[in-house]
Amino acid sequence: MRRTSLFQSLVAAFALAGLGAQLQAADLNARDFFSAPVGTSLGVGYLPLTRSNAYHGAGSDQNTQLEVNAFAYRQLWFSDLCGLLCTPQFIVPYADVAIRSPGALTTERGRGVGDPQVGGTLFFINDPEQRIYSGLLALLTLPLGEYDGERAGASPGANRWALHLNYNYTRGLGKRWVLEANVEAQLYAKNDDFYGQTLTQAPLYRLQAFASYDLSATTYGGLRLIHADGGELHLGGRTQDDTHQRYTQVGFEIGHWLDKRNQVLLGLTRNVATTNAFARDDLLLRFVHVF
Repeated sequence: MRRTSLFQSLVAAFALAGLGAQLQAADLNARDFFSAPVGTSLGVGYLPLTRSNAYHGAGSDQNTQLEVNAFAYRQLWFSDLCGLLCTPQFIVPYADVAIRSPGALTTERGRGVGDPQVGGTLFFINDPEQRIYSGLLALLTLPLGEYDGERAGASPGANRWALHLNYNYTRGLGKRWVLEANVEAQLYAKNDDFYGQTLTQAPLYRLQAFASYDLSATTYGGLRLIHADGGELHLGGRTQDDTHQRYTQVGFEIGHWLDKRNQVLLGLTRNVATTNAFARDDLLLRFVHVF
């Protein structure tokens, strides 16, 4: 494989790795750690759309493209099986991907079921009256999605195990405000079929922070900040230059309860600082049903 072709493939793989959390619904929304009574079950549908026409880093190019149309279904249960409140859950994503890396002449496309996730949140603090919560969310990614080692950059699956760990602290202020901080680590196993070579990735660390406000008894608006650092790639045991990723995203969201069992959420997020990554605009539509 020529050097330029390899670089393009690495960029594509990194872009999809960075989007993996979003496709699998590990990206959080404001008030995600609000609890519910034991026995409650939630079905959540996510429709994330990602668009980009600029890559910032080595090989920076305005003639790039990243389009992801995805759907993810999440099912979770509030349970006391753990001794503390916990939420066993699974997530199944589907993605339609089109990507053109810097310097590439054509757009690579992929479509299919992505890697499912299983896991849950263990609550250490659960005080609904004061709106104070704290918990650890752990999601294990299973390498079961559709994957083609010769089209790895556009494959919905990643052909590797991964573990996402997120610690949250949520606190209500007054009657309407809620502040949240999340510290996250994404850990990756190796992909042993990346264009005939072995690809590994260093951990990616992220901070997600939210400030939300009750506009009414059924509607809230929220601001979000996400900062990420890490994720350097290694191919065949060799560190790949210009793959250490940093980005900062800002956005807003509005959540509205249609009734006691159904909620809709609309969110928009944009990269405001990006290194070795696509500068992205992300739109999210989410639907929650309480069983």
